[in-house]
Amino acid sequence: MASSRSLHTVHLAAFGAGNVVGLGVMSMAGIGVGITGTGLWLAALVGGLGGAFALVPQLLASSSGDYPGGQYQQVGTLLPPVFGGIVAYILCFLVFDISAYALSAAQLLGLPTLPTRLTAALVVALFLGVHMLGARIAAIAQLVMAVLLAAALGTYVAVTMPHVRLANLAHYTFLGSPLAFLFACVYMTFMMNGVAGVANYAAVADRPRVTVPRAMRVSLLLVVVTYALICVADAGALPIAQVANRDLAVSLSAFVPAPVTVAFVVGGSAFALLTTLNAAVGCMAYPVASACADGWLPRELGERSARTGAPVRLLSVGMIAAECPLIAGNSAKTVSSSVTILMIVVQAMVAVAALRLILRDGSSLCAFRSLPLLGRVPQSGLAALCIVALLVDLLLIAWLLYTMNRLLIIGNVVIFAITVVAAVIVNKYRVDTRP
Repeated sequence: MASSRSLHTVHLAAFGAGNVVGLGVMSMAGIGVGITGTGLWLAALVGGLGGAFALVPQLLASSSGDYPGGQYQQVGTLLPPVFGGIVAYILCFLVFDISAYALSAAQLLGLPTLPTRLTAALVVALFLGVHMLGARIAAIAQLVMAVLLAAALGTYVAVTMPHVRLANLAHYTFLGSPLAFLFACVYMTFMMNGVAGVANYAAVADRPRVTVPRAMRVSLLLVVVTYALICVADAGALPIAQVANRDLAVSLSAFVPAPVTVAFVVGGSAFALLTTLNAAVGCMAYPVASACADGWLPRELGERSARTGAPVRLLSVGMIAAECPLIAGNSAKTVSSSVTILMIVVQAMVAVAALRLILRDGSSLCAFRSLPLLGRVPQSGLAALCIVALLVDLLLIAWLLYTMNRLLIIGNVVIFAITVVAAVIVNKYRVDTRP
């Protein structure tokens, strides 16, 4: 097999940031300003801090050993194997995220329903096909799209920031009760959680114990700074009455011609969606391929190409699964949203796994010395940080349960039940076929 461990920090950071910055970046600031006031940029910073706490266990787990299976293998190794099976089956449902992102991207073209779904199906085929060519090709595509997305968002900040007025930011800094500001902080923390997905690219990362944690830190910092700048620019360039509950196009259109605004909205939205879609493919494929080798799914399904190093068969099955709801006209978005809570559950399991690692094996602290700041924290401090991270995850789960409608809550519960039952049954009879 050709060596596929060729992704460096810059590639992984592009996947991490892309996994966070989705279509919501266009409306996040305006909605947030309408809820909490012009001090939304403070909520972005607090959310970044919350995201950093939530990320600690993932940093510790990723630096403690070589886990090509990412979150699946970390949980399955540091906790009883059945928990790893649950994670693997949850990650399988990310295929519907791919469908949902492709459909949202196609809808930007404003076509009728049938052409929109056919376009989305082509987008799915294109991106899974790119991953079949190998992780390096997919990473280059991610870098190109991330640069274009950064250019779009950077243009917005560069154009609007000179017009920011302190008076606009000082008025209506906080609307409503402190609970509204707390709500915004939790929302920002939730939005920044996607950087943990970089752990699932360990199978194709060069020196994963170093590059994966570093990429998570870099991508989180990039996202926090980007969101804070966008919030300041959107809330400060115009009076709050003009931007509250409106997307970024409103503030940008006040300073540039209409064609520039249209190009920003369409281009920025498209690349925000496509970078998230591209990142989701690898977040699913590599951990699930590792689970195949461990007997949770047919081994042949996870075999990686000798030429490209990609799990081509698994990606082919994923392509078929992602195309089905698009062609049939079913709502992939509903199924996709029905896994939202479960991805936080995965992070909570990683937090418990990291805590168990620290408490069980004090010598494992040597593995964390390369981590800035965390490498100097004593064992009790690392354990406390893992507990804080777990509490943040539980807060996010409670927040999602509060904000979701009944259908999506039921969807999360049903899918979780399916994964648990499947993992318990398969764990009794599976044979670990890893060489």
